[in-house]
Amino acid sequence: MARRSRVRAVATAAGAVALVAWVFGTGPARADTADAAREMTVRFTEHEVFIGTEPAAVNVVYRWKVAGGGTAHHVHLTVDLSKVADFAEPAPSQHCNGNLCTLDLASATSDFHPITLVPKPGAAIGSSGTVTVSGTASDATVTGDHLTLTNGKTQLKVSASADQLDQVPGDTLTYPLHVWNNGQLPAAKGVQLRIDTTAGLHLQGSWANCRDVSASGRGGHIVRSTLCDLPTPVEPGRQYALSSPLHVKVGDEAWRDKIFYEFTPLTSAAPANGPGTPLSLVPSGAMPSDGNTTPYFTTYVNSVNHADFAVTGDTVTGRRGGHATLHATVIDRGPAVVQFVQDDYASLPVLVKLPPGTKATKIPDNCQPPPTDDGSDPGPRMGRSSYQCDFGEPAPGDRHVLSFTVAIGPRTPAVSTGQVRTLEIMPGLDPDASNDSAALTLRLAQGGSAGSGTAGGSGSVSGGPSAGSGPLADTGFGGGRIAWAAGALLLAGGMALALSRRSRGGN
Repeated sequence: MARRSRVRAVATAAGAVALVAWVFGTGPARADTADAAREMTVRFTEHEVFIGTEPAAVNVVYRWKVAGGGTAHHVHLTVDLSKVADFAEPAPSQHCNGNLCTLDLASATSDFHPITLVPKPGAAIGSSGTVTVSGTASDATVTGDHLTLTNGKTQLKVSASADQLDQVPGDTLTYPLHVWNNGQLPAAKGVQLRIDTTAGLHLQGSWANCRDVSASGRGGHIVRSTLCDLPTPVEPGRQYALSSPLHVKVGDEAWRDKIFYEFTPLTSAAPANGPGTPLSLVPSGAMPSDGNTTPYFTTYVNSVNHADFAVTGDTVTGRRGGHATLHATVIDRGPAVVQFVQDDYASLPVLVKLPPGTKATKIPDNCQPPPTDDGSDPGPRMGRSSYQCDFGEPAPGDRHVLSFTVAIGPRTPAVSTGQVRTLEIMPGLDPDASNDSAALTLRLAQGGSAGSGTAGGSGSVSGGPSAGSGPLADTGFGGGRIAWAAGALLLAGGMALALSRRSRGGN
């Protein structure tokens, strides 16, 4: 009977293992991996490619990837150039023979391979055809791809504009833009003009064929984007001017700004049904022999302006051994929008010195110990008496409140005063120094223990531990060892009393 029981137990265990394997799919997982390895895709990185431009040669790149991270074996890839053979050919390569370029791989997971194509001498400009890539593998199905290759290209260039480095709010800037085509193919349907501006620059006027679009994603502090569809064909070797120069006003919020403009070939024009006369292109002779070499340009505009940063302090009441919270307020009264459009970042630094005799137990996230002169690590964030807080990209109307919870030491004066003040971003930017600093004052309450105090001023006080953003560091207040010893004595006394009572209860 014992043997039968053991046999049944072994059978039951084996069944349980089989059930677990069936539920969690340990067997089919290997099959899934094998299935994944049978799917391999090959894709061109670009699907519209031009040759015969600057430079004349072009690299055609294709990538392959085996689905599910698997591996394909004995892979043979072929790029077929037969449909572009009348105007393009591959550069000399061990992988190419005539109109076919091949690549053999013993195993493949994911990678890429380039092929250099060059135009044939005397090939007709505008010729176009299809290039395909396909493949086979011993244990995978390979899915290929195709692209369109064209001999020649439209290459637009725009006129440059000088930087404006000494403007004042109220000025109007003029941009008489020119565009030309030094490619081989015309912009047959015309061109599209994009105009991007930052907060301190305001494009003047409106045109029937121009519209504002979302500036989201443009970056570089762009707040307004305008698109203008100009259906005039732009022929190779010719230059064209806007029918009316662009006028841009320097706004009250100007300080560090830029205007970006770009011409691109037009594929389809939007209906010209906006207000105003349509903006158009006017032929203006042959294209320049030198000048800007891109279809876009950025002009920087610096303005003489100011921004008033004001701070207010706080007064609170607390008791030695307790905690209090001080609030400092920072207000950006403008009018300038503070931004560094070339560095893409600007910040307003504020220095906070807590009242003497206190140490921070909770601080704002954007505050750190002041940087050291030698650039070394300033150390832990908690338990300090001074901090530097930074406000990125300050804008007019911004209001920030900095809240600091502090522990009040045993030697804190009856009235202890710290300070909050702004630090200079750039000389002369904030000419009103009268509101750049304010007091942070702690007054000690009279009488009572730390736990029985009441709030004073606009701050708060309590005798319990702070719900800080980290543990309080060694503050060096003094008396810490005495408090620890007293606590240890109380604990020892309580334990002795409990043992005594237990002893008496057992007798």
